[in-house]
Amino acid sequence: MRRRHIVLPALAATAIVLPLVIGNGPAGASTSTPRHALVVHGLNNPRQLYLDGNVLLIAEAGKGGTLASIPDPEGGGSQGIGHTGSISAVAYPASANNVSPNRIITGLLSAAAPDGSGAVGPDGVAVAGHRILVQETFFPAPAIPSSRDAQRNGKLLIGTPYRNDLRVVADIAGWEAAKNPDHQAVDSDPYAVLRVRDYTLVADAAGNDVLKVDRWGHLSTFHVFPNIVNATCLAPELQQPPPARPGCQFVPTSLAADEHGNVYVGGLGGLVPGQGRVVKLSADGKRVLKTWTGLTSVTGVAVNEHGVLYVSQLFAPEAAPVNPAIQGVLTRIDEHGRRNVDVPFPAGVVTDHRGNVYVSAFSIAPAGGLSDPGTGQHVPGTSGQVWRLHW
Repeated sequence: MRRRHIVLPALAATAIVLPLVIGNGPAGASTSTPRHALVVHGLNNPRQLYLDGNVLLIAEAGKGGTLASIPDPEGGGSQGIGHTGSISAVAYPASANNVSPNRIITGLLSAAAPDGSGAVGPDGVAVAGHRILVQETFFPAPAIPSSRDAQRNGKLLIGTPYRNDLRVVADIAGWEAAKNPDHQAVDSDPYAVLRVRDYTLVADAAGNDVLKVDRWGHLSTFHVFPNIVNATCLAPELQQPPPARPGCQFVPTSLAADEHGNVYVGGLGGLVPGQGRVVKLSADGKRVLKTWTGLTSVTGVAVNEHGVLYVSQLFAPEAAPVNPAIQGVLTRIDEHGRRNVDVPFPAGVVTDHRGNVYVSAFSIAPAGGLSDPGTGQHVPGTSGQVWRLHW
């Protein structure tokens, strides 16, 4: 997956108050606005969420830094590298309101635009027993500032809160380099993490696959996603040179599981509007049981005990944007159809047994907020956040 640096046009440097608006629902569906609250603010590019009892864990991709720099993959400029990635925890998120981050693991490698936006870093988090699993993304070797960073680069890590004693569980990027399961260009961007029984699944966004890590750290390929081939994805301007295959790459970014062990995988769909999707896999990863299409840039997926899906669409158009630069919706999918709620640049999403839905908002923003390209000032109200909704 190409790493995307997001530039927002002309945001006014005033506080933004974002109403939640339901839209795009089927005829006869409820259009009532869900109850909502700001759980935590001041996060650095919040991505995957993980709910462990009464503790909500948040993977923060960081805000880059000044230790080194790499070219911006989208062309023009560069991204700064620093140790600003972290994992935050919020106790009792069902009642938390507008709290500050409590970072329980810090010092993880991160790269971001000069203003701290559009970061890549530790994008995935889960829990194994009393320890925390963290997925660090993959950085090109010349940009890695230390031997410790090199050891963690593209790896699934495990450690304990507040000790920063992370050790390597499995080399996700190394599997892509050695096996290249999708047989396209070798490229790795390990992203989401899911703990299932006594093993762990990791989605490699750039590798277009999900890998399985057993209790001993042994890796295997759980599922490989073929390119999306249709009239839209076969447009000449979307094709990449060989060994890339025709069509839109799936780009798995998010993982969830239901009570039967079936695995749900959200795909970015190459950032092509309408080509994102969610795939439901059998518990062994061998069969595709169902596919939901017509989504845009899926970056989060959750399923509750009733089989209701919640899907983050990072760049889907909002029904009532307060600013034309603001995009993103959270979609609820059930037997009645689909309903959208405006959430700015959403990412990770989880549910609890009380009917609450937690979603990362402004997931491409640092703690100081997004910048107005005209003035360079950070815009109040746009810091990385987590919202709580109740549908």
